[in-house]
Amino acid sequence: MNHWHKVRTVATFEFLSAVKRRGYLIATFGMPVFMALYGAIVGIPAYFMAQKQFEPAVYGIVDPGNVLRLGDGAARDERDTRVTFRKYATEGDARSALLADRIKSYFVLPADYLQRGGLESYVPDSVRLPDGEGRDTLTRLLRQRLLAGRVDEAIAARVVDPAGRTRRFAVQANGALVASGGASTAVRIVVPVIFMVFFLLSVLMTSGFLLQGTATEKENKVVDVLLASANPDEVLAGKLLGLGAAGLLQIVLWVSLLFAGGAGIVPMLIAARVEVPWVAAALALPLFLESFLFFGSLMMGTGSLGSNMREAQQLAMVWSLTAALPLMMMGPLIQDPHGTFARVLTWIPLTSAAVVVLRASMDAASLAWWEVAGAVVVLGISTWMAIRFGARLFRVGLLSSGARPSLREILRQARL
Repeated sequence: MNHWHKVRTVATFEFLSAVKRRGYLIATFGMPVFMALYGAIVGIPAYFMAQKQFEPAVYGIVDPGNVLRLGDGAARDERDTRVTFRKYATEGDARSALLADRIKSYFVLPADYLQRGGLESYVPDSVRLPDGEGRDTLTRLLRQRLLAGRVDEAIAARVVDPAGRTRRFAVQANGALVASGGASTAVRIVVPVIFMVFFLLSVLMTSGFLLQGTATEKENKVVDVLLASANPDEVLAGKLLGLGAAGLLQIVLWVSLLFAGGAGIVPMLIAARVEVPWVAAALALPLFLESFLFFGSLMMGTGSLGSNMREAQQLAMVWSLTAALPLMMMGPLIQDPHGTFARVLTWIPLTSAAVVVLRASMDAASLAWWEVAGAVVVLGISTWMAIRFGARLFRVGLLSSGARPSLREILRQARL
């Protein structure tokens, strides 16, 4: 039996064993259900709160100086017609209306408002927070009424809302303009975040299967049968390929369900001319495979030194925390995706995959081709070295039994 045939045999066995596990099936198909339920739990209250914001809101106003010139009627802001101000003759009348729940809150303009300014705001005792919406709307309404008939109508409109209808653009490194803010910015941030989260989940889940299977094989002496027909390098390579394929299948299913669930959003994004970061999406798959092999080999080699499952998890935990580093540093990376900090992390194999996807998503034009190629090469070389290093640790871990070997013994065995 040649080398690659042995690797393929181990990989097939590990893949089929992984996809048949109850935990794998629950995680693969249960995660979308969990996310849907979580989205419903969070989204339903948010939906009703959003709908409540569109309900008519009535505020009281006491204006003895007739600054707003309401007469006996009501007034509305031209920008927000759902907000209505109802005039009351005295503060006592407005207070009675507030207690009767006919208005949300009320404001009192002093009789000498034009000379001294200032106003008073009254809210229910159950709120005790300033009514920002009513105050902002009243501020715009006051501007409109104070300027009406005193300055040109166009100038008055600019004074009331000087920054209205603002359009935002981002200037890329090549001088091209892309839409900035709103959906475009959200999409550019969501793509790398999804990559990091899916990668971290896949690494943690499949590495757990790796460690559990290795620890069980050591305890049941199945490893002796494995080593009788294949060397440790072939066993490690087969396990990585098999469980890597299981992790990739998991990601593909999650992404497929994500696209299927959000299929209605795609036409909306196209109609809104939202730029999708296709370069980042194309780089995600090869970088995911390299990173998985890199972390998987290190986690498996380190975890195999444990004498049981608990020790294996403790030893491999350092690599799990390292895989989560890009997600922890999202803040500074998003603020300056092409700064010195991000450029340095591009060349570090522990963070290069996630950082390259993030930089390509935020502004692909500012990411040089040689940086992408260099990151892929560095990660590839590091993956090869990690597999070699992990194989040596894996060999020591498989051959050791009982107490965990000392560092001196590990180094001595690794040199053999």
